[in-house]
Amino acid sequence: MTENALVPRPFDYHDRSELRLIFKQYLQTSNQAEKLSWHTLTTADGLPHNWIYDLFQDSQERIWVGTWGGGLAFFDGQRWRSYSTRDGLHCNEVTCIREDATGVIWVATDQGLNRIAGTQVLDGGLYGKSLLNLTFDQDGNLWAGCWRAARTGGGLFRFDGHSWQSFSTRADLPGLEILKVFNDSHGRIWIGTYEQGLGAGVGCYDGQRWRSYTSAQGLVDNCVYSMFEDPQGNMWFGTLSGISIFDGKNWHTLTDHDGLVDRRIYCMLIDSTKKMWFGTEKGVSRFDGSNWLSFTKRDGVVDELVRAIIETSNGDLWFGTYPYARGAGGISIASYDHPKSLSDRILDLLPPPAELKRLPDGDE
Repeated sequence: MTENALVPRPFDYHDRSELRLIFKQYLQTSNQAEKLSWHTLTTADGLPHNWIYDLFQDSQERIWVGTWGGGLAFFDGQRWRSYSTRDGLHCNEVTCIREDATGVIWVATDQGLNRIAGTQVLDGGLYGKSLLNLTFDQDGNLWAGCWRAARTGGGLFRFDGHSWQSFSTRADLPGLEILKVFNDSHGRIWIGTYEQGLGAGVGCYDGQRWRSYTSAQGLVDNCVYSMFEDPQGNMWFGTLSGISIFDGKNWHTLTDHDGLVDRRIYCMLIDSTKKMWFGTEKGVSRFDGSNWLSFTKRDGVVDELVRAIIETSNGDLWFGTYPYARGAGGISIASYDHPKSLSDRILDLLPPPAELKRLPDGDE
């Protein structure tokens, strides 16, 4: 594990000060580095494939895994169950998993959309489209981002439960190859674009029109893989050249000069301990508002290209890796080793309680 203090750059000192003020509002600096235990899941443990594209925990606390080449799987706390084309998936390249308000699981694949109701795999629409990301808005509409524009046309699609509406560059969509679709707290839809690796920046749809942001406005790179909204409403964009933070007026940048282990950011998360996590091409970085920690294969991460991060209901962090190497990859699980309180340690020293006598039925 490597630890790097946030290093102010002289030419950008004012920007660093503004960022510190932003971070202090919702991140919690650690008095000491918490210890993490790392565990690995691979095909040997029940995964259908080691190339992990997405992770998702549903309302029943099942953990879903989308793989590139092995289909879909979920873990119910005791065992794994898998779905593939034999079960009705459009293809075994699964890129995104989300749940609607009724408990139906929606699955984006490289050949269209599936939905899972109970245990049955059904068609979800957009057959043949190379889908990469899904989100639901506040009204329950499903948004699906498509890429591989040369093969399937690309674009963005919205499903209201009855019919699909498409968005394209003819209607001011910034680009046709959509890497990320995100719904913010104001009900706006954001997209991150790829455009054959060149990118077309990010787009924001307020329900009536699109507004675009590119490097001309302050975005660090026009190819945007990930995004999220922090508790203060700032938008974070993970790009191939670092992170851009947009507060609605001003842009701020974080790169490997600040403490990130790598500039290519594929996923981001704030956990329940008020720490931020970033999945990159060279491992995982954690930031508490003041200090950076980086985790690589030397520290227990199964592989270093981290494509997905979730925090499960018990506080564990799951990292899905996508190594592009045969036989490599899998999932790394990080668990906080919280020290026991004094009262807990005292209870551990006490003898076990004597077995209570069972009273006859009906006695009190």
